[in-house]
Amino acid sequence: MKVQAEKLTEFCTEVLMAAGLSRDEAWYQADCMVEGDLRGIGSHGVSRLYYYASRVKAKVISAGAEPVILSESGAVMTIDGKNGIGPKVGRWTMDRCIEGAKKQGAFFASVKHGNHFGIAAYYTEYAARQDMIGISICNSDKSVAPYGGAVPMLGTNPISVAIPAGKHPPFILDMATSVVARGKIVLADKEGRDIPSDWAVDKDGNPTSNPKQALGGTLLPLGGPKGYGIGLLIDIFCSCLAGAFNSRQVGRFWDDFENPQNVGFFMGAFDISKFVDIETFKQKMDSTIDEFHACPAAPGYGEVMVAGEPEYRKKQKQLKDGIELSNAIFEDLQKLSIEYNIPMQF
Repeated sequence: MKVQAEKLTEFCTEVLMAAGLSRDEAWYQADCMVEGDLRGIGSHGVSRLYYYASRVKAKVISAGAEPVILSESGAVMTIDGKNGIGPKVGRWTMDRCIEGAKKQGAFFASVKHGNHFGIAAYYTEYAARQDMIGISICNSDKSVAPYGGAVPMLGTNPISVAIPAGKHPPFILDMATSVVARGKIVLADKEGRDIPSDWAVDKDGNPTSNPKQALGGTLLPLGGPKGYGIGLLIDIFCSCLAGAFNSRQVGRFWDDFENPQNVGFFMGAFDISKFVDIETFKQKMDSTIDEFHACPAAPGYGEVMVAGEPEYRKKQKQLKDGIELSNAIFEDLQKLSIEYNIPMQF
């Protein structure tokens, strides 16, 4: 099933409004999910609509919440997200960072009392479109074992950095610090697919290709001790610095419909023009990307790309042809259409 992005965004917006959000809040969440699907990150796409709507309906996410600035000093701001829907709080925070960077060259903000905010690139690409370098990290509920550990203690704790270019799309690093995001295993389970055996281990610590066993066990850190170190670093920034819960305390996204998550965010923006002429910078970015494109491809690889290019190409194709949804996800949307009495006009 292929669905046009605009129609899918509107459907998700209306479902979330029926669950209790304002149109503004619902649109940010819907836009973020559809952006995930457009970029080929189905684990953070509309496959999560049921969970977001259920959390709003259960009042675990506070509808109508407005972020509050707790303090501001120099190029630093602390924010209380007031348990609002993640993407609206995240975009609001990045707007504050961009405004501050235009005045001071760089600006950073921490957020406590946040909720799952979707793909981290949603915020950094937004900054890059305004000739900024954007940075975004957050923590999440525990699902990843530390290196050498047998039980989950960290979240998938993503990091994204986006850097604008000229003729090329922005360089966008967007990655979990686990081998994969937990949502990819949830999606594989929903669609009845096996997973690679190096993604996770079962409850006994054995590698598994069964997504159900993986969800009952623990994900593995990316690159062993390196991914573990980065994941813990992000957790420290988002809990110790931002004042949110750490990954051992954050409320479970998938099945806890009673307790707010209190996720922490940390975002920043650099105004490139305060460092160097923006056009000169973009020309150098283009030259850098061209150099990597010219690198001979290894056997089995068609070409060398840089971070963000596969997702950019996927997005351009799906904007034209429609977003491809699996039967399992389409059936989920049909159930939501019935539950919230929102017609599927696609």
